[in-house]
Amino acid sequence: IAGGSLQKKYAVRLAKFNDELDRNGAGYLLFMRFIPLFPFFLINLCAGLTNLKLRTFLWTTAVGILPGSLVFTYAGRQIREINSLGDIMTPQVYGAFILLGAFAVIPVIYKKVKEFKERKS
Repeated sequence: IAGGSLQKKYAVRLAKFNDELDRNGAGYLLFMRFIPLFPFFLINLCAGLTNLKLRTFLWTTAVGILPGSLVFTYAGRQIREINSLGDIMTPQVYGAFILLGAFAVIPVIYKKVKEFKERKS
């Protein structure tokens, strides 16, 4: 609702941003979904103010929330086995956080590989 009017009002200022979003919007959204620093409601709000395609928003949301959900589900499952503070940071928990971090760099790697292939062709 507000996205269209904001896009019209600030069309000149947002032109470069919209071009970048058209080219790499999926990568940006995946990155923000994988990194738990960005609250989902804020990502959703900002995405609604852009020209991002709904299909891109939907698939990046579905894929982007999966790794974090798995890590948090695993962490919740482990709560019943915690007897002391030292039991929290097990190798499995470290592994889950490392895996979550690895998922966060996938869009960056994908973009670099895509750019490399485009330069070769």
